Amino acid sequence: MSGRRKRWGKKFVDKRNWKETNARLVRHGTMLVSISFLENEKELLKEMNRGKIGAPFKYVNPLFEFTGLLHCRLHLGFRQIEGTIIGFAEKEPLLKKPDFSTINRRFNSLETKIQPRKTKDGFTMLVDSSGISTTNRSEWMRKIHRNGKINECKGFLKLHVAMDEETKEILTAEITTEKIGDNKRFNQLIEGSINNTGKKAAKIKADGSYSSYEDFDLLKQLGIEPIINIPDNAIIGLPENKYINRRRDLEPRTRTKYAKLQLKNKKKWRKEKAYGKRWYIEALFSAIKRQFGQYAQATKYRNMQHEQIFKLQLYNQLL
Repeated sequence: MSGRRKRWGKKFVDKRNWKETNARLVRHGTMLVSISFLENEKELLKEMNRGKIGAPFKYVNPLFEFTGLLHCRLHLGFRQIEGTIIGFAEKEPLLKKPDFSTINRRFNSLETKIQPRKTKDGFTMLVDSSGISTTNRSEWMRKIHRNGKINECKGFLKLHVAMDEETKEILTAEITTEKIGDNKRFNQLIEGSINNTGKKAAKIKADGSYSSYEDFDLLKQLGIEPIINIPDNAIIGLPENKYINRRRDLEPRTRTKYAKLQLKNKKKWRKEKAYGKRWYIEALFSAIKRQFGQYAQATKYRNMQHEQIFKLQLYNQLL
């Protein structure tokens, strides 16, 4: 095949490397049945118990990373995972069989951190947030039977995510309740991306939720170019006097300068800055929800946060 196809009456060239894509998707299936951690289990268990106070560990952490993969990717409950491991053990006697309670406890105590591997210097970072339901039920229960009262009926988790525009990897994330505004975690996302990659972004693309004066001033201090959409009805000048506590001696204010340039000809600005590529992060949220579900399986807030971070790091591993 030439790689050229027709769609909606128009022709376009498919630039994807299908050989590489096929190999990656096959690897996804291999991960679901791989128990390669048994190869050095004794050495790893010995290292984990060195200097430990109290009862020694009986199971290595990679075993519970494997159970986390089954839990998050296949949406299996911990009792079902216990049965799955028993089934594996029938073919592999060396595989230990923890009970579902141990699986639950050890999975939720794993040290999980997002670890991007491909980010290069001068990368462009995309920032946005999306909601994850805390239960597997429809909004009918919340809006009708609970009259929309969040305190009486669990609401949503909010995933604040930063990703690399080129590699599509997740750089860092913050998991909060639905009550936290997008720009309230902007500083933490920038700091987290620097800590996880050892590099600072050259540009940041975001929507109007991150168009506050404080966000623009922060990016100026860090030497990062803001490619942030400013609403058409935005105030271009200084904030009103009632916000005097937020004003600084910056002439002109960073946001004011960018607003004047952007609002002069927004269509030209979008094209020059390639702002349209910000949709990559919307595609990211879609992929995460399609692969790992649109709701949290855990019931405790702390475990919900851990589960979502584990899913985001797992997404990086599947790229």
